[in-house]
Amino acid sequence: MTKFPKKPAKPKNRLGLPPTEASSTLEQPEHAPAIPEVAARKARKKTGRTMPFGTRVSPEFFKDFKTVAVQDDLKHVELLEKMLEIYKAQR
Repeated sequence: MTKFPKKPAKPKNRLGLPPTEASSTLEQPEHAPAIPEVAARKARKKTGRTMPFGTRVSPEFFKDFKTVAVQDDLKHVELLEKMLEIYKAQR
């Protein structure tokens, strides 16, 4: 059986000696940054829509639905509401 040599002992302080003198930046005065510019947020209007509504549809239906919504610059919920109005009118 082969005898392997023992691993050399690791030095206890692998990081070396600590610095004797700190950087001079600690002695300089601290400057607070100027008032940061906050990105303007677009105000959201209240819609009154509070009930969650989710359903599963076929990929073809979703593609058509999304295409119509983009073409008419509507949110999905707005298109769905218009579809319901038209359905009610035609009943």
